[in-house]
Amino acid sequence: MIPKCKCKPFDSHFEFQHEQRKIVTCSDSVSTSAPKYLYKNTSKDYLSKYRVDGGLINDAGAKCDFLILNCNKHKSFFIELKVSDIIRAIEQIDRSIDLLKDNLDDFSVFARIVLTRVNTIELKDIKYLKLEKKVKQLNGDILQQTRRMEEVN
Repeated sequence: MIPKCKCKPFDSHFEFQHEQRKIVTCSDSVSTSAPKYLYKNTSKDYLSKYRVDGGLINDAGAKCDFLILNCNKHKSFFIELKVSDIIRAIEQIDRSIDLLKDNLDDFSVFARIVLTRVNTIELKDIKYLKLEKKVKQLNGDILQQTRRMEEVN
């Protein structure tokens, strides 16, 4: 039996699976001022992109916007795009990790938050620190940026 591709842990709600795309963009709006996440795939790794909110998780609870998987490097990126509420973004990513991580057993977990604006006082919040600790235990990290985040892998 051929093992299931690590890039396809979910059978639905994907924009694409197991492709060598050069750039993956995550955005919820066509507005130029809306937050945007760009994943630059300079290594030509195999990637998959999933819609989490209203896709992989389709309930009334908190959930992040997108999930990007890098199959070659076994990395998962949970992405939330928000106007300003970083605490809400943390809650959404935290719950998404809890609900989806069993399908990503050998993937490291990274949290990415892109906001239109941020209150730096909120970065000391206990929820932020708990998520930071969780992703560190899953061999990842948490990054947040204003307006646009570009990541090169």
